[in-house]
Amino acid sequence: MSKINKEIAIFIVFLIFVVVIGLFVKMTIFTPTVNPGQEERKVAGLIIQFRDGVSEQEAKSILKNYNLARYKLDFTVDIPDNYYIIVDEDNIMDVKSELRDENWTEATPALEKGNYYITKKGDYYIIAIAEQNIHNEIFIEMLNKYNLEVKKFVYCHVIITDHPESGISEEHANKLKRELELNENVFTVYFESIE
Repeated sequence: MSKINKEIAIFIVFLIFVVVIGLFVKMTIFTPTVNPGQEERKVAGLIIQFRDGVSEQEAKSILKNYNLARYKLDFTVDIPDNYYIIVDEDNIMDVKSELRDENWTEATPALEKGNYYITKKGDYYIIAIAEQNIHNEIFIEMLNKYNLEVKKFVYCHVIITDHPESGISEEHANKLKRELELNENVFTVYFESIE
């Protein structure tokens, strides 16, 4: 072997050694550490709000796509604002104005009252309505005026854990929430935190 070939071989070995050391140093420097006093927040369950007409079997099929069907599923969730209307972008301001005037979202928590529990989904808005208001004559007139229909949410409680201190990370729960809310049959996902 000539002297030049030996020098090239030594240089290549040296470069490989530098790259391996560089990767090792980079991994140790950028490996995230958890502070001992800072615990990761956990989520014990998800409450998923489905579109009206989604059957239990369809909901299970959707949840199976996100590996959630393996957990305990409860479809008997009792939520105060069970009803909703879907309003398109052209009418949302007028409908919000009439809702504000009549206060038809009485059961909605005060924190959300300013928005009347509105969720934007694509080109339309979902507005939760308290059950006590769906038979009000003035409310029915508003529905007819804007050609709206009252529908009922389908809820599913995904019980991730029955054991304290277990569950899924809040980061993983947020990822599931984002992915689930992309599904046209899922309106909103709420978290049930571990206390």
